[in-house]
Amino acid sequence: MSELRQEQRPSPAMLVVRGPNAEAAQRLMDRHARSFAPAARFMPRHERDDIARLYAICRTADDLADEAPPEIGRRRLDAIRADLYNDSTRDRIAFEAQSLFSDAPHGLDAFGRLLDGLRRDLDPLCLKDDAELDGYADAVAGTVGEMICALFDIPTAHRPEAIALGRAMQFTNIARDVREDAVRGRRYLPATRCPATPDAIAGREPAAVEAAAVATRALLDRADGFYRDGRAGLIALPLRLRLAVAVAARLYQGIGSVIRRQHANPHAPRAVVPLGQKIRLALTGIADALFARWHSRAR
Repeated sequence: MSELRQEQRPSPAMLVVRGPNAEAAQRLMDRHARSFAPAARFMPRHERDDIARLYAICRTADDLADEAPPEIGRRRLDAIRADLYNDSTRDRIAFEAQSLFSDAPHGLDAFGRLLDGLRRDLDPLCLKDDAELDGYADAVAGTVGEMICALFDIPTAHRPEAIALGRAMQFTNIARDVREDAVRGRRYLPATRCPATPDAIAGREPAAVEAAAVATRALLDRADGFYRDGRAGLIALPLRLRLAVAVAARLYQGIGSVIRRQHANPHAPRAVVPLGQKIRLALTGIADALFARWHSRAR
């Protein structure tokens, strides 16, 4: 981390993970994960600490892809990836990942795939079709579902539902950040649905804005299907983790309803779920958790 601090002013996430530091990780999650952090309060303290530590290393890696100059981000992500299986690593992020997944090597493998997916963000990225989008979303978000399964020893049979939920949340992220991504030279909306260039979207060209809006609505429709698939796996989770995941999923899905009300215009104000709606969504999430068997049977 020292070279990064010398070369740019680091984001809060980059300063937090310096070995197993659950309190600092919890503060980071409280500050940035506004959908998941409140839901995580359902969990016992030791489990919430593990989730916060996982959030911190994922957030730090994501910041390297989004906030660091490309050469610095590329070098740091490559260094973490190269040291991930090194027993004598001195890299703080690799060490923290090893500590988290000391008894679950498949969780460490999933973190490695997350790093590979984030590395793609360091180059101008315009996805071609739904299949490429799905692969990207699975790499940067489905892997988080896999890591949570690894932390809590969830049976392998239920990992596809965890990956589906991660994919749904990533689709929501993409739908919310179309303009911001276009400014960075990225377009995650598939070209088969939105052929407009990032420059055209960022420049508010009418045809490009309309194409992005149509593609965003289609993306949210696909996300809704993956949220349903993800809920089918809630039954496999311990009750308190199930409550946290179910509430977080409903809150995140609620962002999509705000985007729809804004007609999916990429230049609308950033989608924020109002407090009253958050309360209703949280109650719906609690019901999802309590009636998880119904979701499994319905699927």
